[in-house]
Amino acid sequence: MCGIAGFWNKNNLPASEEILRKMTDSLVHRGPDAGGHKIFGDLALGHRRLSILDLSEHANQPFLSPCGNFILIFNGEIFNYRDFYPELRNKGYQFKTSSDTEVLLFLLMEYGVKALPRLNGFFAFAFWDNQNRELILVRDRFGVKPLFWSENEDLLAFASEPKALFAMGLEKSIAEEHLDELFFYRHVSGEHTIFEEIKRFLPGYYQVWEDGVRLKKYANWYHLGEEMMAHPQIKNPLEWYEETFYDSVRLRMISDVPVGTMLSGGLDSSSILFAQHHLGYKDLSSWNLKFKGFNKDESQIAERFSTDLGVEYNGLEFLGKNLKTILQRSIEVNDEPLMHFTDGLLLGLSLEAKKKVTVLLTGEGADEVMAGYVRYKVFQNKLKYELLKYLEYIPDRWIKSSRFKKIKRYISFSNPGFHILSNSNDWFLQDLENLGLGSLNVLSTYRIDKLEEAKRYFPKNPLRQLLYLDHFTYLASLNDKNDRTTMGASIECREPFLDHRLVTGINSLADQYFSTKGKGKWLSMNSIGKKLPDYIQNQEKIGLAIPWDRYFLEYDEFRDHLEHMHQSPLFQMGWLNYLDVKKIVQDFKHYPSKNYHLIRPLFFNSYWYKLQFRG
Repeated sequence: MCGIAGFWNKNNLPASEEILRKMTDSLVHRGPDAGGHKIFGDLALGHRRLSILDLSEHANQPFLSPCGNFILIFNGEIFNYRDFYPELRNKGYQFKTSSDTEVLLFLLMEYGVKALPRLNGFFAFAFWDNQNRELILVRDRFGVKPLFWSENEDLLAFASEPKALFAMGLEKSIAEEHLDELFFYRHVSGEHTIFEEIKRFLPGYYQVWEDGVRLKKYANWYHLGEEMMAHPQIKNPLEWYEETFYDSVRLRMISDVPVGTMLSGGLDSSSILFAQHHLGYKDLSSWNLKFKGFNKDESQIAERFSTDLGVEYNGLEFLGKNLKTILQRSIEVNDEPLMHFTDGLLLGLSLEAKKKVTVLLTGEGADEVMAGYVRYKVFQNKLKYELLKYLEYIPDRWIKSSRFKKIKRYISFSNPGFHILSNSNDWFLQDLENLGLGSLNVLSTYRIDKLEEAKRYFPKNPLRQLLYLDHFTYLASLNDKNDRTTMGASIECREPFLDHRLVTGINSLADQYFSTKGKGKWLSMNSIGKKLPDYIQNQEKIGLAIPWDRYFLEYDEFRDHLEHMHQSPLFQMGWLNYLDVKKIVQDFKHYPSKNYHLIRPLFFNSYWYKLQFRG
């Protein structure tokens, strides 16, 4: 797990090592253990290392081949790297390290991009062939590891985070045309980012650049739809799931540094801790967020389960004034606007965990792959979906449940396809109309394309269409959050539920394995879930949340920003210029619970703008 950065001058001018160092210096949090730089004439490749496998300096990067012609800078892990030793040795390769970096280098030298489908891991890397002056950029199947890039008439540049591109001199400016998608969906999807001239490398893609910096190829090497359709039939799904999940956890325990587990007390993270214990691993530790006095607090369950398994429990609390510091730091490390509003908590947990471990396992991905969110229940069956539409005719004063009030706003626009597109939203079309923004463009091309793709694979099942769409959109935003908040503390975060064997295999199964009843996640609940204690099996699903509505009003720093945020230059850009921010703030102060969903993105994005653009 590391940070990579590089650039290629199109004008054939020598690459500046000083500029390269500025780029890698901005990524020190991703790799505090070592840094390396290599110049090949007009090409510059830089690396910051977080040592996980083979802690010796021999595994530092950039990593050169024995012949000196090939070079690799690599962020991530190849969990099955040991499987390739016999094959590569038979072909004459000799190993000087015990790192996965050396294995990946030799595989690329031998097979090129044809080796990619054989890799089990997450990664973003650049591979340089000096003799042929060819550069290959690659990102993993699901975009767990980040890669950003920019191109203009003078150069091609890439890095693990946008801040490295800003460090080399790229202007930091907002792409106003993406503000509508950012606020409506909380995430700019596909290749786009909120920054001008910076693109997000698509998951499962690779690029090939040739001499003269000509893009020769930009193509898929992994496509979920095609892979799931070609997957062999799984005869016993529960048995297959349990075996594959255990093996996924086993692979993600490979490390030369201590490994811990983020434990919420829910099904997903508890399954991981149980699997670690079942597989016989020792010296385990759990890391849990505590919310004393709140109904979102699951710390007692997490502590009890850890104690039952003989695992060291670490409960951490970051409420009240502590939130200011970790919120500001999370904005700094994230670069892009915060999308889920819990980033600071995960960063704070990671900073504390770093004192004892360098790797954390997390349950991220299970809900999106196996239908675990409550919001998926809208599409539980056609009858329920049709009945929920009648909420439109019930006055708000008669609806006591906040969840049903949200569904009423959500379902007021009677278009099933748009219901799928906006299922993870906090804002809906009714909110835009109430704000006088009914003409806002909220039809992202990338999202529509992925929904149409989902319909081709699952023409009769809206739930499966939604899960497929979420894989490319909502899950992509979670992967970004997890990477920044953990790497911001120099922690590697591993997701067993995103092993490509699990994701592809589960998606190949019939509709009957995607029930949303109860906690959903039928495969998990009916396999490993049955081995967990009753107090976990029967625990109501609780999402990670912070009572921001209270903190906006009660804490001076946040209250001050709330009162003055209408002055932010952000609200003079694009469609935001038409918002009456003062009125929205006043409405929130009078009716916090009713207007919380409106104020939250406005508050966080203007707070983000203040720190990112005005210091």
